[in-house]
Amino acid sequence: MNLKRFYGASRSELVDICLKAASHKSTDQLQNSSKTIVNGYKYLDKSDKEKFISFLASDCSVDHSSLKSAISKYERNSHAFSSIRDAATPVYSKIFQSIGNLDSGVKFVCDFRGDVLDYLKTEAAKKGDLLPLRRLESSLRELLTLWFCLSNLKLTRLTWETPADILQKVAKGEAVHPVQGLIDMQRRLGPGRRCFVFLHPAMPREPLVIVYVALTEEISNNVQRIMKKEDLSLEDERKANTAIYYSITSTQPGLRGIDLGNLLIKKVAAELMKENPNIVNHSTLSPIPGFRSWLLRSLQGHSEFGDVLDDFVISKLRAFSALVDAAPVEMKQHLISLIETNDVSKYTKLEEVLTYIAAVYLTKAKSPSGFALNPVANFHLRNGAEVYRLNFAADTSKRGIEQSLGLMVNYRYVLENVAKNSASYVENQKIAVSADFDRKFNLKQSSKI
Repeated sequence: MNLKRFYGASRSELVDICLKAASHKSTDQLQNSSKTIVNGYKYLDKSDKEKFISFLASDCSVDHSSLKSAISKYERNSHAFSSIRDAATPVYSKIFQSIGNLDSGVKFVCDFRGDVLDYLKTEAAKKGDLLPLRRLESSLRELLTLWFCLSNLKLTRLTWETPADILQKVAKGEAVHPVQGLIDMQRRLGPGRRCFVFLHPAMPREPLVIVYVALTEEISNNVQRIMKKEDLSLEDERKANTAIYYSITSTQPGLRGIDLGNLLIKKVAAELMKENPNIVNHSTLSPIPGFRSWLLRSLQGHSEFGDVLDDFVISKLRAFSALVDAAPVEMKQHLISLIETNDVSKYTKLEEVLTYIAAVYLTKAKSPSGFALNPVANFHLRNGAEVYRLNFAADTSKRGIEQSLGLMVNYRYVLENVAKNSASYVENQKIAVSADFDRKFNLKQSSKI
């Protein structure tokens, strides 16, 4: 038996069903069509899925003749504005709203948006008209944003008693510091450590965002010490005054761009302070993904940022006997050779230079829109954090070296300043930094670099 034909429909059949869905007057009819679309789509291969996505974007969008008719009606009767709203709603929006009412329908829409986002990156999509695809993606994002609002999310602290399937998904989904087996997972859930997730009623066994927290007596500067510290007790936990958010991971590709991480951090902060009023400091210990590659590109002249060898860097490099009389081009080659060793012990003598350049990268390397180029920095700055401190040799793992030469950064959430910092960054692209960071690096900022 052809299971695909038994369980699902072909792409051409799905196309016919979608075209007819617009004319359904009965909710039950639309639900039945929605079930067929869901079951059929799952059995399409990658190529047919992409063709179906293109069809939805272009042929199941707004019916422009109906919209023109509704506008004409409104011009004669201003009370008919609701007709414009209905006519301006794409057909696919009605279909996805109906799918959301099915068992596992919300998960399907979430995964479908993930497929759309992946397709948008392909050369095949870029060769065509991207505007309809972007409108489809935007409609899906708006729908998921409504479904995944804070009132629909459940904050859950994981423990060793949490169902095994959820723990397994959390361990598998950890993208920042991969879980190294059962003992490692048990340590992350034990005294002095916390793991929280957001769950949604429509996806009750699917962790949406994961945050790992270390309860400490200071703002930490080394992730290996957090990950490997053993034998913590409840007494150690009671002494803690600081929450270190050392890993935040979104597990659902279809929820990219829907800011659940921001909501999760704030909910977790409130929960921790409720549990232990001594927790007064909230800080991340974050990676700096892309810093190493950005620095190499800049030194090789392949970055739009410009020259990273400013007067401060040159003066520090001239302190080395081998570089006293070196030209800038020789200095750059020396730095490139050193970086490419991937050996933190060889970076030590240049700690001051590398941390300074990292400070420049975090505060002055900007995207075309004026926001921080580094995605992790952009995330925390949008949330209202400040750049607190750079930490040398903070992550000496292979991944830590390849991402950021072993450097990590603390983003501190001073709760009374969060709203102000967020508004200043979002509206004026101004990056909040701690007083100590400002004094140490003395980097004058402008909203546009």
